[in-house]
Amino acid sequence: MRRSLTLCLLVPAAHLVAACASGPAPRVSWLGDGVFKSPTVQEAEAYCRNFGAPMRFLDPKAAAGAPAGEVSYRCD
Repeated sequence: MRRSLTLCLLVPAAHLVAACASGPAPRVSWLGDGVFKSPTVQEAEAYCRNFGAPMRFLDPKAAAGAPAGEVSYRCD
């Protein structure tokens, strides 16, 4: 009886620790035809890095000028 109680407490605790250690997921919107939109350049880079794909901005001037602004891109 004591083992099952311990297991019932340890499993959710392990899931909580794993969720906190992984960090937040990047915020991404899919616009269609392989085009994505993210609120920051850093989140766009993190999203494409998940797949090991190179990133290409659709408007490089906007991405370079406003790193905290919304960017449109493709993960090629």
